[in-house]
Amino acid sequence: MNNTQPFGRYLINSRLPVAQRIGGPLTKKDLKTSMNLLARNDPAAYVHTISALKELGDALATTEGLSLGLDDIAPEYTKRNRTLAPLRRKFQQAGTDSARQKIVIEAQQKLLDNVMAHPGSLTLQVRSGARGNPVQYANMSSGVGYARDVKGGVVPWMIERSYSEGLKASDYWALTNQSMMDVVKTQTAISEPGELAKKLIAGMSDAVVTEDDCGTRNGISMLSTNPDVIDRYVADDIGSIKRNTLITPENQSSIARRAKNIVVRSPMTCEAADGVCQKCQGLDERGNVHQLGVNVGVRAAQAMSEPLTQFALNAKHGGRTLASDRFQVHGIAGFRQIIETPKQFMNKAVLAEKDGTITDIEKAPQGGYFVYVDKEKHYIAPNLRVLKRKGDTVERGDILSEGIPKPDEVVRHKGLGTGRLYMVNTLQDLYKNQGKDLDARHFEILAKSSMNHVRILDDPSHTFIKGDVISYNALRNNLGSRAKRVAINDALGETLGAAVPQYAVGTRITSSVLRELKRGGLREVAVAPRAPDVEFVMKSATNVPKMNPDWLARMAHQGLKPSLLRAAHMAEKSDIHGTHPVPAYVYGVEFGEGSGGRY
Repeated sequence: MNNTQPFGRYLINSRLPVAQRIGGPLTKKDLKTSMNLLARNDPAAYVHTISALKELGDALATTEGLSLGLDDIAPEYTKRNRTLAPLRRKFQQAGTDSARQKIVIEAQQKLLDNVMAHPGSLTLQVRSGARGNPVQYANMSSGVGYARDVKGGVVPWMIERSYSEGLKASDYWALTNQSMMDVVKTQTAISEPGELAKKLIAGMSDAVVTEDDCGTRNGISMLSTNPDVIDRYVADDIGSIKRNTLITPENQSSIARRAKNIVVRSPMTCEAADGVCQKCQGLDERGNVHQLGVNVGVRAAQAMSEPLTQFALNAKHGGRTLASDRFQVHGIAGFRQIIETPKQFMNKAVLAEKDGTITDIEKAPQGGYFVYVDKEKHYIAPNLRVLKRKGDTVERGDILSEGIPKPDEVVRHKGLGTGRLYMVNTLQDLYKNQGKDLDARHFEILAKSSMNHVRILDDPSHTFIKGDVISYNALRNNLGSRAKRVAINDALGETLGAAVPQYAVGTRITSSVLRELKRGGLREVAVAPRAPDVEFVMKSATNVPKMNPDWLARMAHQGLKPSLLRAAHMAEKSDIHGTHPVPAYVYGVEFGEGSGGRY
């Protein structure tokens, strides 16, 4: 058996425990994943291993250093020109900007493929994630490929040369907007992440661990093989897997053999009256139960904020995004777009406004298409492709076009549960694409704080006032007190009276919801008779803290004058022993007391 391996991999593997040693190409991401797993499974071994790796890095940096020869970055012009020749002809023959953009995107991808096959040493560094990224490397040695416009889109102009060769006047002109944007991004690379961090902390400061177990049997459905199920508790009995079983690296494979999907407890579905309970939050990064009083909201905000500075710098340097990824969210701009949901939402997908059948699809005079759901007209812009056909049946919130679904529209049409999951999955993918694999529970806490309100459209029981915006907990408590259980086949058209995985209380049970519930193995479900007609609401990160009913807590954010006037007009009070730390700070008293002690 041939056990030979590159010397660098040998040096690193010699410092790793046998179970963590890497057999194939060694990348920064692989090493980080291996260390995260070791930290969870054996914290003591992790401390020893990470120290040994640091000592190895220090020694090599001191004794070896790093040098690159010109042959390591020498452009392969012949190969590049041969690759771009057919695309150049297609570009010259293209009759529209849209067609040219597609060709430019294809050219960029081929340039990246070429440069990642370069025989130089720098290629190995880029592949491993140690230094640089493919876009930067291509700009330097192969060709720029494309330029970005002021909206982050693609300028319909093919740039065939690299910066090292020198660009044509037309290439410089095409890059003008991108160059100006890069200057601005450099200036805001620190200030913007700091501003977002303040907003996140202000909106999540009341997510404190307050009790042992809120008693919920709800959670989120995940693949049992997903690493994110580790350190969580099972939400309800699944065959021989009992409720509140802790999932660990040791028993995960055994659980996976017995159940493909499993419902695990989540801070997003916690039913604690205030804050979050220990069971829904799960274990911390050291494998310990979160103690009462731990502010998991602030921890989550800090964990999400720390990488944002690097996201901003990546955007300035061309980042890790490709022009072909225009319908994905990227970097700090994508993060802001998801948590703030601005009116001008870039590359927004069109969602169906009502249930019905697509009766017609016609070209719009200004470009793009009109899609009719029964008589409801939806406009789809020229840069978006229609995804449905005439005769298709759709439900409210179904996606009609390419693009990025706007989170508050998903919430409004599909409910809090679906909207929360959409935010969690979108943000987790965004961070992974930037090389940051954060625990999903950080995003779950954010999603719960952003999507936690309901607008009353009508209430036949006259419990709520039409037009009021109330907390989700208020709706859940009201509907839960009068919910009744019915067979799953009798639930169509009813309103959920108790939450089930993915779907929050107050969600209308449509055909698609019913299919998902059956797929999850449910035989009956709790429904609420004479339930209010509601519209689920998502608030932006800027406005979430302004919704806090505690006026002293609101003073830690912005809009202080309107907040004080509102408090005076409405005779509002402040709970100095609540879960938000600011009232206790201001008043100078001890914090609150939970069921298991003071926090």
